[in-house]
Amino acid sequence: MELISCIKNFPRHCKTAIQNIWRNGVMSVSSIFAVLITLLLIAVIGIVAINIQDMTYGIEESLSIYVKLDQDVSDEEALEIQPEIEAIDGVKTVEFSSKDDELNKLIEAQDEDGAELFEMYRDDNPLGAAFNVEVEDATLIDEVVEQIEVIEHVNQATAGGESTSSLVTTLETIRNGGAVFVLALTVLALFMIANTTKMTIAARETEISIMRMVGASNWYIRLPYMLEGIFIGIIGSIIPIIAIYFGYQYIYESANTLLPNMLALREPFPFIWQCSGILVALGSGVGLVGSFVSIRRFLKF
Repeated sequence: MELISCIKNFPRHCKTAIQNIWRNGVMSVSSIFAVLITLLLIAVIGIVAINIQDMTYGIEESLSIYVKLDQDVSDEEALEIQPEIEAIDGVKTVEFSSKDDELNKLIEAQDEDGAELFEMYRDDNPLGAAFNVEVEDATLIDEVVEQIEVIEHVNQATAGGESTSSLVTTLETIRNGGAVFVLALTVLALFMIANTTKMTIAARETEISIMRMVGASNWYIRLPYMLEGIFIGIIGSIIPIIAIYFGYQYIYESANTLLPNMLALREPFPFIWQCSGILVALGSGVGLVGSFVSIRRFLKF
C-alpha cells in the first residue's frame, strides 16, 4: 500500500526534491561541487588509465618471435615446418618469409654500396628462410620460444631476450597498478560524495522530525531525499561530461599526430559516451545510496 502511494505521488516527490535543492542553496551547492570535483577526478584518472592499458596491450601485440631456419633448408621444406609452429599452444599467427624475402630485407636495410654487394648473392643465397611468429599472450613468449627452438631445422628463435621479458613484466605491472589506483580513487571519491550527502540531510533533522510528527510514512519522507541525492549527482556530473567531451577530442586529435599506431589513444566515440554514462551512474547512484543511508538514522524501521 505504501509503495503504491509513493508511485502515485512520484511527481510530487520529484517537485519536492527540486524545491529542497533550491531552498537549501548553500548545502546543495556544496554537495554538487563535491560531486563535480570527485567525478572530474575519476574521469581524468580513469581515462588516462584506460588509455595506458590500451597502449600496453598495443606494445605487447607488436612483440613477435623471429624464427631463423638452417641455410640448407629449401622454401618448400620450410613450409612443412610451419604447421608444427602453428600447433604450439599460445601461437596466434605464423608468417613465412622465403630466402629471397630475407635477402630483400637485408638489401633494403643497406646503403647503395651495401645493396650492390649483397645483390651479388642473389643466385647463391646464403640466408635461410624464416618465420615471424605472434603469440596470443605476451607472457607466454619465452615458453613459445623454447618450444620452437627444439623443432628440427630451426637455427635460432629470438624475441628480444631478457629485455622483452622485462618489458612484458613492466607493462603488466603498470596495468595492474593503474587498475588498483583507479579503484582506490573511486572508493575514496564515492566516500567523499556520500559523506557530503549525509551532512546535507543531517542539517535538516528538524524538518524530518516535523514530518514524522504529522504522520508521514517512512517512504514518504525518504523518497524526496533519495531523489534529491540522484538529482544532485546528475547535476554534478554535467561539467565533468562537458570537460571530457571537448577535452578528450582535443587531446585525441593533438596526440595521435605525434604518437605511433601502437600508442594511439582510444577513439573518442563511443568511448566518451561510455564514460559519460558511467559518470552519471556513479553520481546519481552514490547520491541515492548516500541519501538512503543517511536518512535511516531519523526513521524507524
